[in-house]
Amino acid sequence: MSARVMFSALAFGLALASPVFASDVGYIYGRVETVDGGVFEGQLRWGTEEAFWDDIFNATKVENENLDYLDPEMRRRLSRHRGDGWDIFGISDHIFGHVFAIRFGDLKRIHVRRGDDLVVEFRDGTELTLGGGSNDVGARVTVVDSKLGRHELKWNRIRTIEFKDTPAKLHDRLGEPIYGTVKSGRYEFTGRIQWDNDEDLTSDELDGDTRDGRVSVEFGDIAAIRKYRRGALVTLKSGTQLYLTGTNDVNRENRGVVVVVERVGTVKIGWDDFDEATFLPASSSGRGYAEFAQGHDLSGEVVTRDGRYDGRIVFDLDESRDFEMLNGTNGDTEYLIPFRDIASIKPHGWRRSVVELRVGLTIELEKSQDVTRDNDGLLVFTGDRKPVYIAWRDVADLRFR
Repeated sequence: MSARVMFSALAFGLALASPVFASDVGYIYGRVETVDGGVFEGQLRWGTEEAFWDDIFNATKVENENLDYLDPEMRRRLSRHRGDGWDIFGISDHIFGHVFAIRFGDLKRIHVRRGDDLVVEFRDGTELTLGGGSNDVGARVTVVDSKLGRHELKWNRIRTIEFKDTPAKLHDRLGEPIYGTVKSGRYEFTGRIQWDNDEDLTSDELDGDTRDGRVSVEFGDIAAIRKYRRGALVTLKSGTQLYLTGTNDVNRENRGVVVVVERVGTVKIGWDDFDEATFLPASSSGRGYAEFAQGHDLSGEVVTRDGRYDGRIVFDLDESRDFEMLNGTNGDTEYLIPFRDIASIKPHGWRRSVVELRVGLTIELEKSQDVTRDNDGLLVFTGDRKPVYIAWRDVADLRFR
């Protein structure tokens, strides 16, 4: 990992502390209604991946009403900056499309329309129209209904998904959370783990090849995984050690070892930065649905070379709520950080920004639209009817309230 990640001793302790939560409340739970009127209620899982409230739901935003605040000349400039944004009717809004990422705990309801079209409702009642762009849209959704049993529902059979508080004790769990400490250079991240950006539960399997053939091992049976040569050394709880190669679970094709770190966000450690994971018993399933607060508007002060602007903020002409996520990388490690956990953002040249979290942790991030010259700029509503538009190149410092 790059040395540009700067931890104070206090911030490091806060970020990596293992929080204490109630039993099963961290699992995603909800009520699913099908197109034929069938109703299922229970623990939910997206495909073979997301199973917890702090997992990420991904899609694509298909509308951006913030563009209406830009005059035609400014939209043309941004269009040229982004690439060819013209169609036969003029400037196409498609080029200003953004990726949508949110934790399941910040959602209230999903309305499935036709194909990849859907509308999500947030916990404050506001709605947003989305499209595909990830395997979360179109996934089969597993529901563990205490009365009707386990059902795997096709996406095109689902009408609505309403998220609800998870009971303290579930009748039948799909598995336990994978939990532990991941070493990356001289840093350690402790929290719930999603292996290969996929496996979430101790009942999920790690696959790899030995000299004798393919091996599949449940994560619940694994004590540690260490990167080694072209693969990984896997130590089982029984004490047996396996050298595995040949799959993206155990080689450089791995899509990332994700650690959910409280008050920091989702940290996806790429294989180049990954050293070793040690698995520990999870004391609970994580934060419950009730612990995800209703969203608030982003607000704060933007400092430019010419002045200061204070008010409600739309970041990157896109994010306007504190539950939305800032994305960026440091070395081969990617961060997804809720804006509500960010104290300030300071651009550092064209290619990166310094992000300070409210816990005191400072991270230098790059290689994403949010933190580089590709940022579409800010809108600041200072009290006047029309907001002030500030280009990213003019931003010296941004501090959130």
